[in-house]
Amino acid sequence: MTTRGVSTTLGFVLTLTITAILVSGLMVAAGGFVSGERERITEAELEVIGQRLAANLEATDRVVAGSDDQTTVRISSRLELPPRVAGTTYRVTVEPDASGESELVLESSDPRITVRVPFVNRTRLAGSSVDGGDVVVDYDGTQLEVTDE
Repeated sequence: MTTRGVSTTLGFVLTLTITAILVSGLMVAAGGFVSGERERITEAELEVIGQRLAANLEATDRVVAGSDDQTTVRISSRLELPPRVAGTTYRVTVEPDASGESELVLESSDPRITVRVPFVNRTRLAGSSVDGGDVVVDYDGTQLEVTDE
């Protein structure tokens, strides 16, 4: 008679152990999924921000190129960008190219994601690096520059 009570208890303990292992496995799998999704969201947001800034730079470049006397033109264009993407900070670096095919490099801090957005410019462009958030695109009569607000 005493062995029947042990087998019920043993069955209960085994059931709890198997359930705990299965739940742990599900939690680990869900954690990996969330991490992967966060990286994809960060990359997508950086791409959108880069495209917005590139469009602003190209628009300012077109205004300058279309003016009669580029040395007397002064343009300042403010662009509102989010200070964080997917809960992390980011940095924007302007990499000018003498051929007119420049790049914006956007880097998030955690997770470490880098996005490159090419754009075309005819006006001289200054290399610069700014933290995420509102930026200003300035033309001072000689070159375009991206600065913190």
